[in-house]
Amino acid sequence: MGVLRGLTLALIAILPAFILGFIAYLLTGGGTSDTTEWETWMYLPCYGVPLFCLVVAFIFGMKSGKVEDQ
Repeated sequence: MGVLRGLTLALIAILPAFILGFIAYLLTGGGTSDTTEWETWMYLPCYGVPLFCLVVAFIFGMKSGKVEDQ
């Protein structure tokens, strides 16, 4: 049940993660022009930020359903 909850939360977080990645791309100097040269790509904002957000959402979903024994 925890894995399903984690995957669901990660799927919900995918759109905000892409938006944050795009904002990070623009803030670090990425341009919105039509150039597709490999030198213009920045892998950390484009892939790292969304992947980090999805991993955090998945882990949060996994841990949020645990019941503590008292």
